[in-house]
Amino acid sequence: MKNHSITRIAAFVALAFTGLLLLQVHNASAQETNPPLIITEIVTKSAGSGQPYEYVEIFNTTTEAINLQDYQLQYFTSNFSSPANRWPIEDKIIQPKDSLVLWLKKLAYPDVPLWDFNSNYEMYLTPEDVYEVKLTSTGQGLHDSSLRQVGIANADGTILSTALINDGEVDGITNRSITYQASSTAAMTRMKNDEQPTPGVVLTGQVAGPATPANLTATPANQSVTLEWEATDGAVSYKVYQSDGSITSSDAATTVMNRLENGKAYTFRVTSVDAEGNESPATKEVRVVPQEIVDSEPPATPTGLKATPGKDHVKLLWNANPESDLAGYRVYINGTLYGTAPADQKSMNVSPLELNREYSFKVTAIDQVGNESEPTKPLVTGPAENVPTPHLLITELIPNTDNYAGYDAFEYFELYNNSPDPIDLKGYRFASFNWDEEIGDTHILKPWDTVVIWTRNTSINPISLEAFNYNYFYGYKSKYLQEEETIVLGDIAGLVNGGNTLTVYDPDGREVVRADYSGEDVSLKQTVTYSYPKDNTRTMEKLAAGQSPTPGWLVENQAPDRPVSDEVSPQTPTNVEATAGNGEAVLTWDASSDTDLYRYHIYKDGELEYSVEPSQTEFTLYTLVGNQPYTLQVSAEDSSGNVSEKSEPVTVTPDHQLITQVERSEHAKDPAYQDLWDISTDGPVIAGLSEGLVPQGLTYYQKKDWLLTISYIDDGIRPGTITVTDRTTGELVKSVVLYNTDGTPYTGHAGGVTVSRDHGWVASENHLFSFDLSDLVNAPNNGEIQFTKQIPIPVEAAYTVYDEGILWVGEFYEASSYPTDPTHHIENRDGEMHYAWMIGYDLERNNDMLSKEQWNGSPDVNAVPDYVLSTTGKVQGAIMQKAARNGVTLSTSYGRANDSVLYRYEYPLKEQPHAYASVGGKQVPLWFLDGHTAKPRQSVEAIPMPEGIVEIQKELYVVFESGANKYRYTTTYPMDRMLNIDMKKLMKDDKGIE
Repeated sequence: MKNHSITRIAAFVALAFTGLLLLQVHNASAQETNPPLIITEIVTKSAGSGQPYEYVEIFNTTTEAINLQDYQLQYFTSNFSSPANRWPIEDKIIQPKDSLVLWLKKLAYPDVPLWDFNSNYEMYLTPEDVYEVKLTSTGQGLHDSSLRQVGIANADGTILSTALINDGEVDGITNRSITYQASSTAAMTRMKNDEQPTPGVVLTGQVAGPATPANLTATPANQSVTLEWEATDGAVSYKVYQSDGSITSSDAATTVMNRLENGKAYTFRVTSVDAEGNESPATKEVRVVPQEIVDSEPPATPTGLKATPGKDHVKLLWNANPESDLAGYRVYINGTLYGTAPADQKSMNVSPLELNREYSFKVTAIDQVGNESEPTKPLVTGPAENVPTPHLLITELIPNTDNYAGYDAFEYFELYNNSPDPIDLKGYRFASFNWDEEIGDTHILKPWDTVVIWTRNTSINPISLEAFNYNYFYGYKSKYLQEEETIVLGDIAGLVNGGNTLTVYDPDGREVVRADYSGEDVSLKQTVTYSYPKDNTRTMEKLAAGQSPTPGWLVENQAPDRPVSDEVSPQTPTNVEATAGNGEAVLTWDASSDTDLYRYHIYKDGELEYSVEPSQTEFTLYTLVGNQPYTLQVSAEDSSGNVSEKSEPVTVTPDHQLITQVERSEHAKDPAYQDLWDISTDGPVIAGLSEGLVPQGLTYYQKKDWLLTISYIDDGIRPGTITVTDRTTGELVKSVVLYNTDGTPYTGHAGGVTVSRDHGWVASENHLFSFDLSDLVNAPNNGEIQFTKQIPIPVEAAYTVYDEGILWVGEFYEASSYPTDPTHHIENRDGEMHYAWMIGYDLERNNDMLSKEQWNGSPDVNAVPDYVLSTTGKVQGAIMQKAARNGVTLSTSYGRANDSVLYRYEYPLKEQPHAYASVGGKQVPLWFLDGHTAKPRQSVEAIPMPEGIVEIQKELYVVFESGANKYRYTTTYPMDRMLNIDMKKLMKDDKGIE
C-alpha cells in the first residue's frame, strides 16, 4: 500500500492543518533589486458561465513575510495613471519567496467555492494560497481583448508592480494565461500568452536565479526532522524557511533540524541560491511532527462511502474508522480537497453543487501526526431533482399551553435526527412568525434521537424544567426530560396560536425542513404531530392535530425506517423481574449481548409504555392504580429496526400511592391582601399536594372532628382521594381512595364534598355520589371506599354543602370553558345576568337519602330538586347556615393569577320564592342571590385559587388548589396550607350574628 504520510509528500502539494507563525514582516521601504511584489501570471478569460475563475498571481521577492493589509489590486482602463477600480486586500500575509493567487470573485458569482476553482485548473490550492478579491459591480472583471493594465499597490497607494493585458494581441483565450518576468522597475516584462495556467506556482525564468528545489520531503525523528530534496542545477546553497520565521542555510540537498519539540507540528519551505546570490521561489511547505517513536503507518481507508443527493448539494456518509489516534477525514471532490471532518463525524454536506452535473468524491482518513490513508474508490454522483428525506425532522409542536404571566408557558417543538450520525446543532437556526434564533452553543443530537426545543418569552424564565416535565408527564418521573435533552429558545414570541410556519436552517443558511400549522390545528394543551416528507420536498407531512403531547419520543409513522444492515432480531431480554411499590413498580432485566442495540421497549398489559436507551436495564413505572395487577414485558430493538419477541410476562400488583402532608414552601403575606391577613390565620397543611392531588372540596365531620378534603389526581389515571385531617392537631389522619358503584376506580373531576347524618356526598360533573360515613371511619390509611349511589342531576356539579336537612349542589360557570345550560341564564333583580344554579334536595329523615319522588333510580333521569338558587358565576364553594342566621357564603375564583372573592348573602329561603323554574316537568321555587339579599359587608377579596370552604366554630376554613403540582409552577400565589378566617371579624357589620 502506498504511504501517504504527510512527511513524505511532494513539494507542490499543499495541505490543510497549516498555519505559520509570522514573526517577521517585510518593510516595504527596504531596498530591493526587484520590486518586493511582482505580478507573475494573469488569466483574463476563464472557463465557466460568467468567467468566474479569473485571477492575478503575485510573488514576494523578499526574504520576509509581507502583511498585505490595506494593499490594493488596481485596474486601469483608458488612463493608466489613474485606476478605474481599486480592490482592497485585508488580513492577508504573503510568505517570503512565495506566491499568492488573487482570485477575482465576480459579483454575480459570489458563492463559487475554492474546490471548483481548483477543479477548473487541476490544482490543489488551499485557502492560505488564495485571496478572494470581491468585485463590487456586475461589469467589473478583466477585459478579454482591450488593452488594460493591472497593478499592485501598497498601503500608501504606491504602485509596486504593473502588467499589461491584451498588449498588441488578444490575451482573452479561455482558460489560458499570460506569464510575466520580473524586472528592475514596476512594469513587468511580458513573456508569453496562451499558456497552461499554474496558479500558485512561479516557473523557472520568471525571477532571476536557479530553479525551485524539487521533491522536498520531511522525515520525523526524536526531537528532529530530516529534510531532503533534489539538488538544483546552478545552486551553490539552499535556504530553509521554518514556520517560526527562522531561516537556516545548507550547502547540501539535505539538512537535519534539531532541538524540536515532540508532538508539535512544524512546516518548512526550501529555496535554491546561485553564485550571484539570486534566490529561487520557495517550495510548497511540508508539514511534519517530530516523535519519540515515529508513527509512519497511515489509517485504514474509510469504508462504506455513500451519498444522499439534494437539489443543490450531496451529503456524503461513511463508516467510522477504528484507529485510536484518528484526527479526522478529508473529503475530496474532483481530485481537490473540499474539507476536513473531525474524527467523531461520519458525514459531510458538500455544496453548492450544480443540478444535473456529476462529481467524483473520495474520502481519506488522517491520524494525529498527519499520516493519510489511501482514498476510497471514487464515488461519482451529483445533485438530484428528487429531494431526500431531511436529516432533521420536525415531529411535533404545541403552540397553546397553560399560561404564566400572560404567556404560554410550555410551548415546544420536537426535532428528530433522521441520520446515523451525531449532529451538532450549533449554528442551526429556527424561525417562525417574527423571530429567527440561532443555537449558539454546541448541542450534540445523537443518531435517531430527539431534542425538545422549548420556545418561550422572557417572562417565562422563572419556569423550571421540573415544571415543564410535570406539565407533560405529571408524576411519571421516569419519563422526565433531562437538561441535555432540551434546548431553550428564550426572549422570543414563540409559536403563535393563529397558525404559522416553523423552519429549520443549517449553519450555511440552507433550509433543512419546515412544518406548517393553521389556527384550526391549535388547541389548548394538545399538539400537532408530523410525519416525514414523502413528496420530494422539505415540508413535513401533517399527521394529526389535537394530540396528547409526547415530548422527547416519537409515535408510529413519524420517521422513516432506519437503514437495514441485517434482518436478525436481537435476543429476547431475560431475567425480567418486577418489584411492587406504592403506586409504582420497578422493572429490571439483564443486559443484551447484542452490539447494535437501539432501544429496549417496555410494555404494560400488552401496550407499549415507553422505550429506553440500550445502556438502561431498569425502569420505574409510575401512576399505577393500587391493588390492580399489571402484566409487564420487555423487548429489544436493534439499529436495523429488528424487534425481538417480548419477554415472558411478569405480573405485579402495587399498593396505592402513600399520601403525605408536606409544606413545600411558606407563603409570604402579600400586603395587597392585608385586609384578609388581618382576619385570618394559617390552617393545617393540605395533604397530598406532593403526590399530585388537586384539592377541590372541603367539609367537616363533627362527630370525629375531621376535616375532609376531596381531590382528583391530575394524571386522570389514578382514582380520586379523600384526605382526613384532625382539625384540632392539624395532622393527617389517613387517606382513602374512591371507587365507583361498579367497583372501578373513580377518576372523575371531584368538585366538592359534604356530609349529612349518615352519608358523605361528592359533587362531580353531572352527578352526586354518596358513600357511607361508616365506611370512611372504618377504612384503614391508604384504603378504599366505594360509592353507594351515583345520582344524575341537572347541573354540572362543582360544589356541594349540607345544611338543616337540605343537600345543596351548585355549578361553576365560565363562558368559554365551563358553559352551563342556557335555561339557567336568568336576569336577577338588579338587572344583571346570572348564569349558574345551586339546587337543593330535602333528604328523607328515615334514610338520609333522596326520595323516590326526587329520583326514580334511573341512571338516565335527573333527580328533580326541591329548591333552586340563581347565583353568580365561577363559584367554587359554599356555606349554608340557616340556624345561625349567618346566611350564605360563596367562594368564587377562576384562573391562576386572578384574585378570589367571598360573597355573602342573607338566607334566601326565609322569603317567598322570587320566581319558579321548570325542572323535569316540575315547577321548582327559585330565589336570587343578588344585591337585594347581600350582607352589609357583601364581599372580601382573597388570594387566587380557593376551592372548598367550611365554617367551624366561627372560623371559615378555606382550602386552595394553587399548591397542587398542576398549578403551583404557574400560579402567582401557591398555598400549601388552608386558611382560617375569623367569621366574627368578617361579619362585624352584620346584626344578629350567632
